[in-house]
Amino acid sequence: MAAHSIGKVRGLTQLATKGGVFAILALDQRGALKRMMKAAGVSEPGYAHIVRTKLEIVRHLSPLASGVLLDPEYGAAQCVAALALSGSTGLVAALEQTGYSEEEGDRFATVLEDWDVGKIKRMGASAVKLLVYYNPHRRRAAGRQEKLIEEVAAACRAYDIPFMLEALVYPSEGMDAAAFVEAKERLVIESAEALTRFDIDLYKVEFPVHPEGRRDPVYDAEACQKLSAACRTPWALLSAGVPFERYSQQLKAACEAGASGFVAGRAIWREAVELTDPQERQTFMRTEMRRRFQQLADCAEERGRPWHEAGALAYDANQLVSGPDWFSSYPSI
Repeated sequence: MAAHSIGKVRGLTQLATKGGVFAILALDQRGALKRMMKAAGVSEPGYAHIVRTKLEIVRHLSPLASGVLLDPEYGAAQCVAALALSGSTGLVAALEQTGYSEEEGDRFATVLEDWDVGKIKRMGASAVKLLVYYNPHRRRAAGRQEKLIEEVAAACRAYDIPFMLEALVYPSEGMDAAAFVEAKERLVIESAEALTRFDIDLYKVEFPVHPEGRRDPVYDAEACQKLSAACRTPWALLSAGVPFERYSQQLKAACEAGASGFVAGRAIWREAVELTDPQERQTFMRTEMRRRFQQLADCAEERGRPWHEAGALAYDANQLVSGPDWFSSYPSI
């Protein structure tokens, strides 16, 4: 569980609205984005096409966002260099390589080669994001991913930069698709309980009810309340590519249960990749895409719990700055 520090508070403040909630655009997709482009008719999406798409989306949405989550290969430095990322908008840089490796059904995320927390700090980002695939009942894989989390958490402490952890659950051994639909709520909640005990600052998490599971607002609310109780840190809801209207309902339930906002992508900007008519695409980005983001941001602002009021660790400014010589014990890199 993360302890507050000057650098981490500064980073979280840069990523949050004035009200202390997160309205973060997620655009760190790489493999998934290429698959979407191919489905839309782009035979082999190249570097320039992917970068151009990310620049367009960020230019439209970063003025509305409290933060933007980007990848190092196609997004983070490119959006900074092109002045596409608003200077008042926080930047989260993804640490992991896209996708995962699989061994006997276990899934493993890895850090991108030649990329690390120090470089993310040096480029001026507000936070580091690590995605892991996790199932608390697959102990061999879970142990390896927990070790990776601990390593990244230690580096984030050393550089005093916030650590956003994202966890995607997957089936237990021998579990078929139908059983996973039923088990997802339990797996998401158990994973939150297991992973937020580590030194992380924001937990980016799936909606606990599977998209193919029950459609019941009362059930959704109860599941989100259980998730909130399991999280020792502030948490924000990811969109997982569900349709926008469904995600807006999920976010409402999550924020009313204690979420501190959202880190969302495809539910907001999907058509910016899928539309093939240039005029329709530009119209979508100028109108519907911006409307969607603003609707989610309003929901988070009205219903979300400020990050400094969330989690098990009470925020105390006096513990951060106890007097005029506070800097004497503040560590150097």
